This record gives sequence, C-alpha cells and structure tokens, in this order.
Amino acid sequence: MKILYFLVLAVAAGLCIAADPTWNLADAVKEAEQDIRSGHIKFYWSGSIASMPVGVPIEVAKKYPQANAGIGCVTNDIPLRERQEEYARRYNEKMFAYVSQKH
Repeated sequence: MKILYFLVLAVAAGLCIAADPTWNLADAVKEAEQDIRSGHIKFYWSGSIASMPVGVPIEVAKKYPQANAGIGCVTNDIPLRERQEEYARRYNEKMFAYVSQKH
C-alpha cells in the first residue's frame, strides 16, 4: 500500500511540474497560436506585489482568464523573472492582436 501511495504522489508531482511553462522565449508565440486555435484565450500576468498583464491594457486582460507568469512570488532568481516577463509579453502581444481584430 505504501508503494502505491508513493507512486501516486510521484505521478502527481510529475504532472504538476510538466504543466508549468518552460519559459523558453521561442515557445511564447507558438503557445499563443495554439491557444487561439483551441479557443483558450488568456493573458499572462506578472509582478510580485501588484501583478499586471504584461504589454496589454488591463481593461482588456481583465475580461479573460489570468495565467501566472511569476505572480506574487518573491525570488532571487532575477534571470527567471526576466524570462517569465518577456515570455508573457510575447504571448500577450500575439493574443492581444487576435482579440483586437476579432472584436
């Protein structure tokens, strides 16, 4: 029974880790295009104390689901935060262009 419990925890942890974006900047536009095709419109938000949508008017972003690109986390990993913010900017620009032309 303990082995089954450990196996379930390991699989769950693996799924949680796999679900996080890699923050590879080359993937940002690809992810946005995939989300547009599937009809899954969202905007990435970033910031520690006051999070904001990156590169998109807040009035527009508030109408759609919010994705986490480093919200509320305090970290000393500045390069990670910079990658997350740039990823969010690229993704959001593509998504904003789609939403703007659609409406």
